[in-house]
Amino acid sequence: MKNIYKITKKALYACCILGFTITNAQLTVMTVGNYTVGGISDGGIVSMHTSAGQIYKWDELNGLVQIGSISNGYPAAGRTLITADGTKIGSSTTNTATGFNEISTYNTATGSWTNLGGLVPTGWDGHVSSTWGMTSDGSTIVGLGWLTAGTAHAVKWDAATGVTDLGSIVPNRSSRANAINSDGSVIVGWQDQDNGTRSGAKWVNGVESFITDTNGNYVGEAGDVSADGTTIIGSAMPNPYVWNSVNGLTYITHPNSSAFFRGGATGISADGKKVVGFFRAFGAPPMSGEGFIWTEAGGRVNLNDYAVSMGINTQGVNMGLPLAISKDGKRIAGMGTNASNQMVAFFLDLSKTLLSTHESTQHNNTISIYPNPVKDILHIKGISRIDKVEIYNMVGQKVKTDNAVENRIDVSSLSKGNYILQIFVKGETSQSFKFIRQ
Repeated sequence: MKNIYKITKKALYACCILGFTITNAQLTVMTVGNYTVGGISDGGIVSMHTSAGQIYKWDELNGLVQIGSISNGYPAAGRTLITADGTKIGSSTTNTATGFNEISTYNTATGSWTNLGGLVPTGWDGHVSSTWGMTSDGSTIVGLGWLTAGTAHAVKWDAATGVTDLGSIVPNRSSRANAINSDGSVIVGWQDQDNGTRSGAKWVNGVESFITDTNGNYVGEAGDVSADGTTIIGSAMPNPYVWNSVNGLTYITHPNSSAFFRGGATGISADGKKVVGFFRAFGAPPMSGEGFIWTEAGGRVNLNDYAVSMGINTQGVNMGLPLAISKDGKRIAGMGTNASNQMVAFFLDLSKTLLSTHESTQHNNTISIYPNPVKDILHIKGISRIDKVEIYNMVGQKVKTDNAVENRIDVSSLSKGNYILQIFVKGETSQSFKFIRQ
Protein backbone atom coordinates (compact mmCIF):
# COMPACT_ATOMS: atom_id res chain seq x y z
CA MET A 1 0.00 0.00 0.00
CA LYS A 2 1.27 3.42 -0.90
CA ASN A 3 0.35 6.99 0.06
CA ILE A 4 -1.42 8.56 -2.90
CA TYR A 5 -3.61 11.60 -3.35
CA LYS A 6 -6.16 11.20 -6.12
CA ILE A 7 -8.52 13.83 -7.51
CA THR A 8 -11.05 11.55 -9.17
CA LYS A 9 -14.78 11.14 -8.82
CA LYS A 10 -14.44 7.39 -8.50
CA ALA A 11 -12.32 7.81 -5.39
CA LEU A 12 -14.84 10.00 -3.56
CA TYR A 13 -16.51 7.25 -1.52
CA ALA A 14 -13.29 5.62 -0.41
CA CYS A 15 -11.66 8.94 0.40
CA CYS A 16 -14.59 10.13 2.52
CA ILE A 17 -14.36 6.95 4.57
CA LEU A 18 -10.69 7.66 5.12
CA GLY A 19 -11.34 11.27 6.11
CA PHE A 20 -9.88 12.74 2.94
CA THR A 21 -12.39 15.19 1.47
CA ILE A 22 -12.51 15.33 -2.33
CA THR A 23 -15.34 16.72 -4.45
CA ASN A 24 -15.52 17.88 -8.03
CA ALA A 25 -15.05 21.56 -8.66
CA GLN A 26 -16.53 22.45 -12.01
CA LEU A 27 -16.77 24.84 -14.91
CA THR A 28 -20.26 25.45 -16.26
CA VAL A 29 -21.27 27.24 -19.46
CA MET A 30 -24.29 29.23 -18.26
CA THR A 31 -25.32 30.37 -21.73
CA VAL A 32 -24.03 30.96 -25.24
CA GLY A 33 -24.03 34.57 -26.45
CA ASN A 34 -22.88 38.02 -25.37
CA TYR A 35 -23.83 38.52 -21.72
CA THR A 36 -22.24 40.93 -19.24
CA VAL A 37 -21.76 39.18 -15.90
CA GLY A 38 -22.03 41.54 -12.96
CA GLY A 39 -21.93 39.61 -9.70
CA ILE A 40 -22.08 36.29 -7.86
CA SER A 41 -23.67 35.52 -4.51
CA ASP A 42 -21.81 33.33 -2.03
CA GLY A 43 -24.42 30.68 -2.77
CA GLY A 44 -23.64 30.62 -6.50
CA ILE A 45 -26.36 32.84 -8.02
CA VAL A 46 -24.98 34.89 -10.93
CA SER A 47 -26.47 38.20 -12.11
CA MET A 48 -25.99 39.51 -15.66
CA HIS A 49 -27.52 41.47 -18.51
CA THR A 50 -27.27 41.87 -22.27
CA SER A 51 -26.44 45.04 -24.19
CA ALA A 52 -30.09 45.18 -25.29
CA GLY A 53 -31.14 45.43 -21.64
CA GLN A 54 -32.45 41.97 -20.74
CA ILE A 55 -31.61 41.21 -17.10
CA TYR A 56 -31.00 37.66 -15.85
CA LYS A 57 -30.07 35.56 -12.89
CA TRP A 58 -28.58 32.08 -13.08
CA ASP A 59 -28.04 29.22 -10.68
CA GLU A 60 -27.30 25.53 -11.12
CA LEU A 61 -30.81 24.45 -10.16
CA ASN A 62 -32.89 26.81 -12.29
CA GLY A 63 -30.50 27.77 -15.07
CA LEU A 64 -30.84 31.14 -16.81
CA VAL A 65 -33.98 33.09 -15.86
CA GLN A 66 -34.91 36.53 -17.19
CA ILE A 67 -36.04 38.83 -14.38
CA GLY A 68 -36.34 42.21 -16.10
CA SER A 69 -35.46 44.40 -19.06
CA ILE A 70 -34.96 47.91 -20.32
CA SER A 71 -38.02 48.92 -22.31
CA ASN A 72 -37.17 52.32 -23.80
CA GLY A 73 -35.01 51.02 -26.66
CA TYR A 74 -31.68 52.37 -25.38
CA PRO A 75 -28.71 50.07 -24.71
CA ALA A 76 -27.99 48.93 -21.18
CA ALA A 77 -25.58 50.90 -19.00
CA GLY A 78 -23.85 49.94 -15.78
CA ARG A 79 -23.67 46.54 -14.13
CA THR A 80 -26.13 43.98 -12.75
CA LEU A 81 -25.08 43.03 -9.23
CA ILE A 82 -26.25 40.69 -6.49
CA THR A 83 -25.95 40.64 -2.72
CA ALA A 84 -23.80 38.08 -0.94
CA ASP A 85 -26.92 36.23 0.24
CA GLY A 86 -28.62 36.42 -3.16
CA THR A 87 -31.77 38.19 -1.92
CA LYS A 88 -31.39 41.45 -3.86
CA ILE A 89 -30.17 42.37 -7.35
CA GLY A 90 -29.17 45.87 -8.42
CA SER A 91 -29.31 47.02 -12.04
CA SER A 92 -30.79 49.74 -14.25
CA THR A 93 -34.39 49.49 -15.48
CA THR A 94 -36.88 51.79 -17.19
CA ASN A 95 -39.11 54.00 -15.08
CA THR A 96 -42.37 53.70 -17.03
CA ALA A 97 -43.59 57.04 -15.69
CA THR A 98 -40.67 59.00 -17.21
CA GLY A 99 -39.43 56.66 -19.94
CA PHE A 100 -35.85 56.93 -18.62
CA ASN A 101 -33.64 54.20 -17.18
CA GLU A 102 -32.45 54.57 -13.61
CA ILE A 103 -30.85 52.80 -10.66
CA SER A 104 -33.18 50.00 -9.59
CA THR A 105 -33.32 47.02 -7.25
CA TYR A 106 -34.96 43.61 -7.58
CA ASN A 107 -36.33 41.62 -4.64
CA THR A 108 -35.79 37.94 -5.41
CA ALA A 109 -38.46 36.86 -2.90
CA THR A 110 -41.26 38.99 -4.38
CA GLY A 111 -39.96 39.15 -7.96
CA SER A 112 -40.50 42.92 -8.06
CA TRP A 113 -38.39 45.87 -9.25
CA THR A 114 -38.14 49.26 -7.54
CA ASN A 115 -36.91 52.39 -9.37
CA LEU A 116 -34.69 54.60 -7.22
CA GLY A 117 -34.30 57.78 -9.27
CA GLY A 118 -31.38 60.07 -10.10
CA LEU A 119 -30.13 63.63 -9.68
CA VAL A 120 -32.47 65.06 -12.33
CA PRO A 121 -36.03 64.02 -13.29
CA THR A 122 -35.14 63.34 -16.93
CA GLY A 123 -31.78 62.51 -18.43
CA TRP A 124 -29.87 61.86 -21.65
CA ASP A 125 -29.21 58.81 -23.86
CA GLY A 126 -32.25 57.21 -22.24
CA HIS A 127 -30.79 57.30 -18.72
CA VAL A 128 -31.17 59.35 -15.56
CA SER A 129 -28.76 57.17 -13.58
CA SER A 130 -27.09 53.76 -13.74
CA THR A 131 -26.01 51.11 -11.24
CA TRP A 132 -22.29 50.25 -11.01
CA GLY A 133 -21.64 49.08 -7.44
CA MET A 134 -23.52 47.76 -4.40
CA THR A 135 -22.73 46.88 -0.80
CA SER A 136 -22.74 43.17 0.00
CA ASP A 137 -26.11 43.53 1.79
CA GLY A 138 -27.69 45.73 -0.89
CA SER A 139 -28.36 48.64 1.46
CA THR A 140 -26.35 51.12 -0.60
CA ILE A 141 -25.88 51.44 -4.36
CA VAL A 142 -23.36 53.61 -6.19
CA GLY A 143 -23.06 54.57 -9.83
CA LEU A 144 -23.50 57.46 -12.22
CA GLY A 145 -26.09 60.22 -12.32
CA TRP A 146 -26.53 62.65 -15.21
CA LEU A 147 -26.52 66.40 -14.57
CA THR A 148 -26.48 67.78 -18.10
CA ALA A 149 -26.12 66.29 -21.58
CA GLY A 150 -22.31 66.39 -21.20
CA THR A 151 -21.70 66.00 -17.46
CA ALA A 152 -22.39 63.22 -14.96
CA HIS A 153 -21.28 62.68 -11.38
CA ALA A 154 -20.68 59.73 -9.12
CA VAL A 155 -23.79 59.08 -7.02
CA LYS A 156 -24.81 57.09 -3.97
CA TRP A 157 -28.25 55.78 -3.05
CA ASP A 158 -29.52 54.56 0.31
CA ALA A 159 -32.98 54.37 1.79
CA ALA A 160 -32.42 57.26 4.17
CA THR A 161 -31.17 59.91 1.74
CA GLY A 162 -32.12 58.66 -1.72
CA VAL A 163 -29.75 59.46 -4.60
CA THR A 164 -27.05 61.94 -3.57
CA ASP A 165 -24.27 63.60 -5.57
CA LEU A 166 -20.71 62.54 -4.65
CA GLY A 167 -19.40 65.43 -6.71
CA SER A 168 -16.27 66.02 -8.76
CA ILE A 169 -12.99 67.45 -7.50
CA VAL A 170 -12.32 68.82 -10.99
CA PRO A 171 -14.78 71.59 -11.95
CA ASN A 172 -16.96 70.90 -14.98
CA ARG A 173 -15.64 67.35 -15.31
CA SER A 174 -17.40 64.03 -14.81
CA SER A 175 -16.90 61.25 -12.27
CA ARG A 176 -18.40 57.82 -11.61
CA ALA A 177 -18.56 55.43 -8.65
CA ASN A 178 -17.89 51.78 -9.57
CA ALA A 179 -17.85 49.96 -6.21
CA ILE A 180 -18.41 50.40 -2.49
CA ASN A 181 -17.10 48.54 0.55
CA SER A 182 -19.32 46.74 3.05
CA ASP A 183 -20.02 49.60 5.46
CA GLY A 184 -20.20 52.31 2.79
CA SER A 185 -17.20 54.28 4.04
CA VAL A 186 -15.04 53.73 0.93
CA ILE A 187 -16.26 54.20 -2.64
CA VAL A 188 -14.04 53.81 -5.72
CA GLY A 189 -14.37 54.72 -9.38
CA TRP A 190 -13.01 57.31 -11.78
CA GLN A 191 -12.59 61.04 -12.06
CA ASP A 192 -11.86 63.03 -15.22
CA GLN A 193 -8.76 65.21 -15.03
CA ASP A 194 -8.66 68.75 -16.47
CA ASN A 195 -7.52 67.33 -19.81
CA GLY A 196 -10.31 64.76 -19.82
CA THR A 197 -8.13 61.76 -18.93
CA ARG A 198 -10.09 59.26 -16.85
CA SER A 199 -8.17 58.40 -13.66
CA GLY A 200 -8.76 56.26 -10.59
CA ALA A 201 -10.49 57.93 -7.66
CA LYS A 202 -11.68 57.05 -4.18
CA TRP A 203 -14.17 58.63 -1.79
CA VAL A 204 -13.27 57.95 1.86
CA ASN A 205 -16.01 59.07 4.24
CA GLY A 206 -17.26 61.34 1.48
CA VAL A 207 -13.90 62.98 0.69
CA GLU A 208 -12.67 62.37 -2.87
CA SER A 209 -9.04 61.99 -3.97
CA PHE A 210 -7.11 60.54 -6.90
CA ILE A 211 -5.40 57.15 -6.56
CA THR A 212 -1.66 57.39 -7.27
CA ASP A 213 1.33 55.09 -7.61
CA THR A 214 4.50 55.28 -5.49
CA ASN A 215 5.74 58.19 -7.62
CA GLY A 216 2.57 60.18 -7.20
CA ASN A 217 1.34 59.53 -10.73
CA TYR A 218 -2.35 59.08 -11.39
CA VAL A 219 -3.44 55.54 -12.26
CA GLY A 220 -6.40 54.26 -14.25
CA GLU A 221 -10.00 53.65 -13.31
CA ALA A 222 -10.69 51.77 -10.05
CA GLY A 223 -13.12 48.89 -10.44
CA ASP A 224 -13.64 47.23 -7.05
CA VAL A 225 -12.75 47.38 -3.37
CA SER A 226 -12.36 44.91 -0.50
CA ALA A 227 -14.99 44.68 2.25
CA ASP A 228 -12.93 46.71 4.73
CA GLY A 229 -12.01 49.33 2.12
CA THR A 230 -8.24 48.91 2.46
CA THR A 231 -7.58 47.26 -0.92
CA ILE A 232 -8.60 48.70 -4.31
CA ILE A 233 -8.15 47.19 -7.77
CA GLY A 234 -8.18 48.80 -11.18
CA SER A 235 -6.65 49.26 -14.60
CA ALA A 236 -3.58 51.21 -15.61
CA MET A 237 -1.52 51.38 -18.79
CA PRO A 238 -0.81 48.61 -19.56
CA ASN A 239 -1.01 46.65 -16.30
CA PRO A 240 -3.81 46.16 -13.75
CA TYR A 241 -3.08 47.31 -10.23
CA VAL A 242 -3.78 46.48 -6.60
CA TRP A 243 -3.68 49.45 -4.24
CA ASN A 244 -3.44 48.85 -0.51
CA SER A 245 -3.63 51.46 2.26
CA VAL A 246 -0.54 49.92 3.91
CA ASN A 247 1.64 48.77 1.00
CA GLY A 248 0.64 51.28 -1.65
CA LEU A 249 0.28 50.26 -5.29
CA THR A 250 1.34 46.96 -6.88
CA TYR A 251 1.10 46.26 -10.60
CA ILE A 252 -0.10 42.88 -11.86
CA THR A 253 2.30 42.25 -14.72
CA HIS A 254 2.39 39.99 -17.77
CA PRO A 255 5.50 39.15 -19.83
CA ASN A 256 3.74 40.38 -22.99
CA SER A 257 2.20 43.53 -21.54
CA SER A 258 2.59 46.65 -23.67
CA ALA A 259 0.51 49.41 -25.19
CA PHE A 260 -0.79 46.72 -27.54
CA PHE A 261 -1.42 44.04 -24.88
CA ARG A 262 -3.24 45.52 -21.92
CA GLY A 263 -4.89 44.29 -18.77
CA GLY A 264 -7.48 45.15 -16.17
CA ALA A 265 -8.51 43.89 -12.74
CA THR A 266 -12.25 43.29 -12.54
CA GLY A 267 -13.11 41.70 -9.20
CA ILE A 268 -11.80 41.22 -5.66
CA SER A 269 -12.85 38.92 -2.83
CA ALA A 270 -14.20 40.47 0.38
CA ASP A 271 -10.94 39.81 2.25
CA GLY A 272 -8.89 41.39 -0.54
CA LYS A 273 -6.77 38.27 -1.02
CA LYS A 274 -7.99 37.16 -4.46
CA VAL A 275 -8.21 39.32 -7.57
CA VAL A 276 -9.48 38.36 -11.03
CA GLY A 277 -8.94 40.14 -14.30
CA PHE A 278 -7.64 39.84 -17.85
CA PHE A 279 -5.02 40.71 -20.44
CA ARG A 280 -5.81 40.98 -24.15
CA ALA A 281 -4.56 42.53 -27.35
CA PHE A 282 -5.59 46.16 -27.85
CA GLY A 283 -8.71 46.34 -29.98
CA ALA A 284 -9.43 42.61 -29.72
CA PRO A 285 -12.88 41.29 -28.69
CA PRO A 286 -13.28 41.48 -24.89
CA MET A 287 -13.64 37.73 -24.33
CA SER A 288 -10.70 36.77 -26.56
CA GLY A 289 -7.99 37.50 -24.03
CA GLU A 290 -6.35 35.69 -21.15
CA GLY A 291 -8.12 35.66 -17.79
CA PHE A 292 -6.14 35.51 -14.56
CA ILE A 293 -6.41 35.05 -10.82
CA TRP A 294 -3.94 36.91 -8.60
CA THR A 295 -2.87 36.55 -5.00
CA GLU A 296 -0.10 38.38 -3.18
CA ALA A 297 1.69 35.11 -2.46
CA GLY A 298 1.25 33.43 -5.84
CA GLY A 299 1.14 36.40 -8.19
CA ARG A 300 -0.76 36.25 -11.47
CA VAL A 301 -1.84 32.81 -12.72
CA ASN A 302 -3.64 32.14 -16.00
CA LEU A 303 -7.21 31.29 -14.95
CA ASN A 304 -7.43 28.28 -17.25
CA ASP A 305 -4.14 26.92 -15.91
CA TYR A 306 -5.36 27.53 -12.37
CA ALA A 307 -8.57 25.59 -13.03
CA VAL A 308 -6.66 22.70 -14.59
CA SER A 309 -4.32 22.58 -11.59
CA MET A 310 -7.41 22.12 -9.42
CA GLY A 311 -8.50 19.10 -11.45
CA ILE A 312 -11.25 20.97 -13.31
CA ASN A 313 -12.21 19.99 -16.85
CA THR A 314 -12.33 23.31 -18.71
CA GLN A 315 -14.31 21.72 -21.58
CA GLY A 316 -12.48 23.72 -24.24
CA VAL A 317 -13.62 27.04 -22.75
CA ASN A 318 -11.14 29.91 -22.69
CA MET A 319 -12.01 31.98 -19.63
CA GLY A 320 -10.75 35.15 -21.28
CA LEU A 321 -12.76 37.74 -19.35
CA PRO A 322 -13.54 36.93 -15.71
CA LEU A 323 -15.78 39.74 -14.51
CA ALA A 324 -16.83 38.84 -10.98
CA ILE A 325 -15.70 36.86 -7.95
CA SER A 326 -17.96 36.02 -5.01
CA LYS A 327 -17.33 37.75 -1.70
CA ASP A 328 -16.01 34.50 -0.21
CA GLY A 329 -13.62 34.09 -3.16
CA LYS A 330 -14.91 30.64 -4.05
CA ARG A 331 -16.75 31.34 -7.32
CA ILE A 332 -15.76 33.21 -10.48
CA ALA A 333 -17.89 34.13 -13.49
CA GLY A 334 -17.39 36.00 -16.71
CA MET A 335 -17.17 35.78 -20.48
CA GLY A 336 -15.12 33.53 -22.70
CA THR A 337 -15.19 31.41 -25.82
CA ASN A 338 -15.93 27.73 -26.26
CA ALA A 339 -14.20 25.19 -28.49
CA SER A 340 -16.31 26.41 -31.44
CA ASN A 341 -15.18 30.01 -30.78
CA GLN A 342 -18.67 31.02 -29.67
CA MET A 343 -19.10 33.63 -26.95
CA VAL A 344 -20.17 32.05 -23.66
CA ALA A 345 -20.87 33.09 -20.09
CA PHE A 346 -18.97 30.78 -17.72
CA PHE A 347 -19.27 29.90 -14.03
CA LEU A 348 -16.23 28.48 -12.24
CA ASP A 349 -17.02 26.86 -8.90
CA LEU A 350 -14.04 26.54 -6.56
CA SER A 351 -16.19 26.00 -3.47
CA LYS A 352 -15.91 22.24 -3.66
CA THR A 353 -12.67 21.39 -1.93
CA LEU A 354 -10.31 19.45 -4.09
CA LEU A 355 -7.83 18.36 -1.47
CA SER A 356 -7.71 18.41 2.30
CA THR A 357 -4.61 19.65 4.04
CA HIS A 358 -3.87 16.34 5.76
CA GLU A 359 -2.44 13.19 4.29
CA SER A 360 -4.36 9.99 3.70
CA THR A 361 -3.54 6.40 2.78
CA GLN A 362 -5.51 4.64 0.07
CA HIS A 363 -4.98 1.39 -1.82
CA ASN A 364 -5.50 1.57 -5.57
CA ASN A 365 -5.25 -1.17 -8.17
CA THR A 366 -4.72 1.08 -11.22
CA ILE A 367 -2.50 4.16 -11.38
CA SER A 368 -0.47 5.17 -8.34
CA ILE A 369 2.63 7.21 -7.53
CA TYR A 370 5.49 6.46 -5.14
CA PRO A 371 7.33 7.24 -2.97
CA ASN A 372 5.21 9.94 -1.42
CA PRO A 373 6.68 12.07 0.10
CA VAL A 374 9.45 12.07 -2.51
CA LYS A 375 12.95 13.49 -2.56
CA ASP A 376 14.28 13.02 -6.11
CA ILE A 377 12.50 10.53 -8.39
CA LEU A 378 8.72 10.09 -8.43
CA HIS A 379 7.58 6.77 -9.93
CA ILE A 380 4.25 6.14 -11.68
CA LYS A 381 2.78 2.64 -11.52
CA GLY A 382 -0.16 1.04 -13.33
CA ILE A 383 0.01 2.68 -16.76
CA SER A 384 2.04 1.69 -19.82
CA ARG A 385 2.07 4.89 -21.86
CA ILE A 386 2.12 8.51 -20.67
CA ASP A 387 2.08 11.34 -23.20
CA LYS A 388 2.82 14.17 -20.82
CA VAL A 389 2.87 15.17 -17.17
CA GLU A 390 2.42 18.62 -15.66
CA ILE A 391 3.19 19.68 -12.11
CA TYR A 392 1.50 22.63 -10.40
CA ASN A 393 2.19 24.28 -7.06
CA MET A 394 -0.68 24.90 -4.65
CA VAL A 395 -1.44 28.39 -5.96
CA GLY A 396 -1.99 27.02 -9.44
CA GLN A 397 1.30 27.87 -11.12
CA LYS A 398 2.70 25.31 -13.56
CA VAL A 399 6.24 24.55 -12.38
CA LYS A 400 7.26 21.59 -14.55
CA THR A 401 6.26 19.83 -17.79
CA ASP A 402 7.69 16.56 -19.10
CA ASN A 403 6.82 14.88 -22.39
CA ALA A 404 7.04 11.16 -23.21
CA VAL A 405 7.51 10.21 -19.57
CA GLU A 406 8.48 6.62 -18.95
CA ASN A 407 6.97 6.06 -15.52
CA ARG A 408 9.40 8.24 -13.61
CA ILE A 409 9.79 11.99 -13.05
CA ASP A 410 12.78 13.84 -11.66
CA VAL A 411 11.39 16.33 -9.11
CA SER A 412 14.69 17.15 -7.42
CA SER A 413 14.62 20.70 -8.81
CA LEU A 414 11.35 21.53 -7.03
CA SER A 415 11.31 23.37 -3.74
CA LYS A 416 10.03 21.51 -0.70
CA GLY A 417 6.24 21.56 -0.41
CA ASN A 418 2.95 20.24 -1.79
CA TYR A 419 2.29 19.81 -5.53
CA ILE A 420 -0.32 18.44 -7.91
CA LEU A 421 0.76 16.02 -10.65
CA GLN A 422 -1.42 15.73 -13.75
CA ILE A 423 -0.96 12.73 -16.03
CA PHE A 424 -2.02 13.04 -19.68
CA VAL A 425 -2.83 10.04 -21.83
CA LYS A 426 -3.77 10.56 -25.51
CA GLY A 427 -3.80 14.29 -24.97
CA GLU A 428 -6.44 14.23 -22.21
CA THR A 429 -6.05 14.52 -18.46
CA SER A 430 -6.20 10.98 -17.10
CA GLN A 431 -5.70 11.46 -13.39
CA SER A 432 -4.29 13.93 -10.91
CA PHE A 433 -2.35 13.28 -7.72
CA LYS A 434 -1.13 15.33 -4.82
CA PHE A 435 2.42 14.67 -3.67
CA ILE A 436 4.93 16.15 -1.27
CA ARG A 437 8.47 17.08 -2.22
CA GLN A 438 10.73 16.56 0.80
